Amino acid sequence: MLLIPAIDIIDGKCVKKFEGLFETTEYYSESPINTVRLLRKENFKTIHITDLDGAVRGDMRNYEVIKQITKCVDIPIQLGGGIRDFDTAKKVITELGVYRIVLGTAAISNPDLVKEIIKEFGSSKIIIGIDEKDNKVMMDGWVNSYPCTILDFAFMMKDFGVKRIIYQDISRVGSLNGPNLERLKEIGDKVKIKLTSAGGIRDYRDLKSLQGLEVFGVDSVVVSRALYENKFPCQNIWREAERQDTSLELPSVC
Repeated sequence: MLLIPAIDIIDGKCVKKFEGLFETTEYYSESPINTVRLLRKENFKTIHITDLDGAVRGDMRNYEVIKQITKCVDIPIQLGGGIRDFDTAKKVITELGVYRIVLGTAAISNPDLVKEIIKEFGSSKIIIGIDEKDNKVMMDGWVNSYPCTILDFAFMMKDFGVKRIIYQDISRVGSLNGPNLERLKEIGDKVKIKLTSAGGIRDYRDLKSLQGLEVFGVDSVVVSRALYENKFPCQNIWREAERQDTSLELPSVC
């Protein structure tokens, strides 16, 4: 089970959101770059970044910050938020060197874009984000819904050549109430596609539960609040090591 830390960016800052509501946004860090450097030091293998301003407004608003992030780390980055056309997708893949992009709203409003990206860059460069609320596919930064069931949308994306979906129940985002295991199981069982879980992770017990869904294609999980709030036992070791050994600090490369 690959554990992927998430960095959500609003106004150039690292934030957390609860249940998809912007009025409940709280700031974790003034510097996403410092956060990325810390996560890299803790040996994570990839990082998930969302430009939340871009997700709502339809174009990337934190491009320069994300550009600096990509220069700071030597691990793959997957990026979503505000990628609504082919030129933007090409730019973040070729200029930023982003490993793969996450499409949500664009996959709904412009499904031909999904086919175009796969044709140009291959299926490994794209993930489709399915954000659910009351069995509806949410779009525009979770503001509006698309009249399509979760399964129908997943089947449609698979037919386009998509190989992976990142799924989250937005009512659980930032809640520490656990992921929607039943929905993940349903998607994996019926659609037969690789799945990344996101939203709701509270501690290592949820990771164990997700590990039990590997037979349904769940092989990775995006974690945000639980990591930032040190909900895992190993993080106590990291924090103590940081206090005792300054040699653990990464060189300043940003």
